Amino acid sequence: MYSCGMKQMEERHVANQVELMVWSNRLDLLALSNFKGEVQIHRLHWQKVWNLSPPLENVTVRCMTWRPDGKALAIGYSSGSVYIIDIEDKEVLDMYELEHERSDGFDATNSKGITCITWAVRAGILESATEYNLYNDSSIFLQKPPSTSSGYKNQTSEDRVKYCKEIHEPTQLTMLLVGHGCGSIFMSVFGKYHYGTMKLAQVAKDECGLYEILDIHLSDDFSVMNVIYADVITNNILLSIINTSVLSAYADEIFIMANRHSHISMLMSHLEQTMKSITEAWEHILLEMDTKMAYYAASVPEGGVSADLLELLMLGVSSDALEVFLLQELTAKGLKKFGSSVELSYSTIQKLVLKQLNIVGQHLTYFLSELRGLSRIPDRYKILGIEESLVTEAIRASCAFLNKSLELQQVIDVSMRNYKTFFRWLFVAIIRLLDEQTPSEIAKINQQELSHIADFLYNFDNVNIENNEALPEKSMKFNLERLGQYLQDQNLTIMPEDEDSPWQTFLKENSCALKDNDTIFSMTEFKKFSLIQQQTFLKKSIEKVFDFTHKDISKNFSLLYNLKCHENNVGCPPEKLKISQVYDATHKRFLLAFVDTETENKLCFMSLNIHERSCTASAIKLFFTGHLIKDIKVDCPDILPIVDLQFYSSDYLSVLLKHPECNESTVFVQLPIKVTLDNINEFNIKSKAFVFTEGSKNVNISILLDQDTYKVLDKMDGNRIAVSGGRKVAVVLSRSCRKVRVYEMEVDGEDEEDETLDSISRSNTTLKTSNCESDQHNMTAEDTAY
Repeated sequence: MYSCGMKQMEERHVANQVELMVWSNRLDLLALSNFKGEVQIHRLHWQKVWNLSPPLENVTVRCMTWRPDGKALAIGYSSGSVYIIDIEDKEVLDMYELEHERSDGFDATNSKGITCITWAVRAGILESATEYNLYNDSSIFLQKPPSTSSGYKNQTSEDRVKYCKEIHEPTQLTMLLVGHGCGSIFMSVFGKYHYGTMKLAQVAKDECGLYEILDIHLSDDFSVMNVIYADVITNNILLSIINTSVLSAYADEIFIMANRHSHISMLMSHLEQTMKSITEAWEHILLEMDTKMAYYAASVPEGGVSADLLELLMLGVSSDALEVFLLQELTAKGLKKFGSSVELSYSTIQKLVLKQLNIVGQHLTYFLSELRGLSRIPDRYKILGIEESLVTEAIRASCAFLNKSLELQQVIDVSMRNYKTFFRWLFVAIIRLLDEQTPSEIAKINQQELSHIADFLYNFDNVNIENNEALPEKSMKFNLERLGQYLQDQNLTIMPEDEDSPWQTFLKENSCALKDNDTIFSMTEFKKFSLIQQQTFLKKSIEKVFDFTHKDISKNFSLLYNLKCHENNVGCPPEKLKISQVYDATHKRFLLAFVDTETENKLCFMSLNIHERSCTASAIKLFFTGHLIKDIKVDCPDILPIVDLQFYSSDYLSVLLKHPECNESTVFVQLPIKVTLDNINEFNIKSKAFVFTEGSKNVNISILLDQDTYKVLDKMDGNRIAVSGGRKVAVVLSRSCRKVRVYEMEVDGEDEEDETLDSISRSNTTLKTSNCESDQHNMTAEDTAY
């Protein structure tokens, strides 16, 4: 028989009232939330890891769950938002807004919010995750993208953290299930790939029903889902057993599709970082030069910049305004510095385009083409909702982005050549204005270079505009060079000259090649797009591919059984219910326990055995009396109030009871599931009557339990518990929600006794000094963690 060995590890007072507590099953970490909507992570010995503020004012945390690998925490807020937070640095990995009607300010009265959240993991390792497949090995065809931080010297290594953090591919299928107050269940594979939203009313075949999801649980093979929910009108508690065999049957396909989505998402993140680096490299060097030239352009009539410089180039004569600008504003030393800076800037951007944009664009095209191939296997992938037409449009956008990157590369080549020639000529002009000698090899300009300078100057005032279109309003009417226009969110003002290219000539002569063709694309409609606009278009096209906001997946699921669990005669809100359920993979059954702390103190326990074609159900009502405690002074036949409960594992249910004599103490019970099942009664699962009624069988479980299945928690008026059988830990929250006590479970009897004596001694010492030191104790940095 199990012994309820509990060794106290820590006892702490917190500054703000704690509301929720959730243990990680992989790491010794405890997630807490308080009434201010903050989330805090603590280690087992109460070392604070980090504190996270709520996304909006007046928003509170409704539920939390850990990702199965323990490296991320999913938080459901009252505003209808779900945030997935990285444990290492509390960065937001993903975020979902499930409350469609958003406003600037949060109004709690109009928001239904997130009501429950679960992160399920499918048992076993999928074949597609372990077996090598030559056709899935992209490394054969693609070059590995370099780090985004290697392209620009001013970037820090932090820019590539998020990209590298999620590169490892999981070997198990996980599903994030989010219950919403409007009766819908949001489903996301790996917490990243939005599988769809299931409407419970539609599955339960009650379109008029208004439901609030209270708890969700999946079987270990994802074939059955247990949903506990409340009828919004009556507050009755119901249970739906839903056939989700589609998740089990298509597990490999879901896994493959989610991994492709993960690859594409990381590539888009990489692309955004690279574009940011390119923009910074350009602005960092050229902004000052642009500003100076624009200042001069503002002091002369429109077109005066080109006219003055062309006059200086052809006649060797400068206007007074230009001479003042060259000798006082620009100067020979400044021009030389600018020349070196511009050359370095162009070289940096060129590397980023060649080694980053092109490679990432090729990866995107590859994975999107692979995704289109999967969409053409309807018997396997049609059920996932991927549409071939949208994928083809995304491939077209990716090809257009690659084409625009090539165009930018050509512009960089031409601009670098023109810049070097322009700066060398302007440097000579300044030296001559100063009446100084210049080396003949620098001063000499051939006819081709002269033509390059003339073409370069011709575009200074944006004179090459197609169709006489008006320029957008800008703070500067001057454009120094062609590169900058590609890095702005507006149409190009200087069009590329590609009319005579062999490819354009081929398309004009063979226009039939473009008809009904998903391989050959025309890029004419993207001709005026800047690189920023092309990136935005690509991003939106990919978002459309994976936009399952309006995808109805309810038709893929069917209702097996719908049970009326508990009739709420007094209209008690479902928030007063303490609910916990677990799936016992060994015996293929769901175990469910809940208690209505407002109306009665009896534990409702249910076992649902899942078979291939049928399901059997058993139920029992349990209560506890003072006979459970051996050292009680007087006979106490009254029922002990149940404060909280949670499954410790599939073998034990942790229950917190009020002490029959001491209001400052509580009783922690590890209820063996075997004892409960030995006294349970089977019922007709197809019955329309309520499972738990006043006439249900009631069993005093206290007389059936051994003395070592409980522990009295002295000086702890517990209000809430959080337990973890995987980590063998428990935490108890006081009634004031300001004191927590952490326990290590399943310890040896001698260690427990020694620790108990030590804790009693510490408690006595604390009581003697509490009156004079309470203020100082609450002000210590460690105790005021919140």
